[in-house]
Amino acid sequence: MNKYSLSDIDEIRDYNRDRFISVFPASLQSKELLDYLYNSAYFTAPSACGIHGAWIGGNFDHSLKVTEYLLQYTIDENLTWQRKESPYVIGMFHDLCKSDIRDFKMTKDGELKVIMVPNKDKRHAEKSLELIAPFIELTTEEKLCIYYHMGKYDEQLDYIELMDKVAQQFPNIYWTQKADTKAAREGI
Repeated sequence: MNKYSLSDIDEIRDYNRDRFISVFPASLQSKELLDYLYNSAYFTAPSACGIHGAWIGGNFDHSLKVTEYLLQYTIDENLTWQRKESPYVIGMFHDLCKSDIRDFKMTKDGELKVIMVPNKDKRHAEKSLELIAPFIELTTEEKLCIYYHMGKYDEQLDYIELMDKVAQQFPNIYWTQKADTKAAREGI
């Protein structure tokens, strides 16, 4: 892991906020959304503890990469969405829930280590949906792609069976899973 100081977090937060503003559709941006993201750990949270994106801003980098893959699949596979901004909404907010469950701790060696923050709310996709709902009215397809983005990694049989049925009507669920898995496997 790269050596960072706690002061680097503010610099990375500002950098990632600027990246978000330049990439995310302006028609869906609002002052309230940007304030919420900035004041949460959205721009600085790691994505996972040692698996992928385990650095300052790792979850933002992961979400941006998922967005890039969804946009590429949209072109390459001629995907259609309920609205043209959906790849951005799904990609950038599928893991919004991670903004308050991971943090950093300075080790004796002067490195920042990713730690889990005690949090009673263990939900994943449902929590991401709840967190973005006050700021963006999601389409049915966006909700389902976010809800089912974990795919077969969610080992609950009823989840998987229902997902397969729902994906027959909303096949972009599978493209969302593919984008998320590809980014994670690349370590992002």
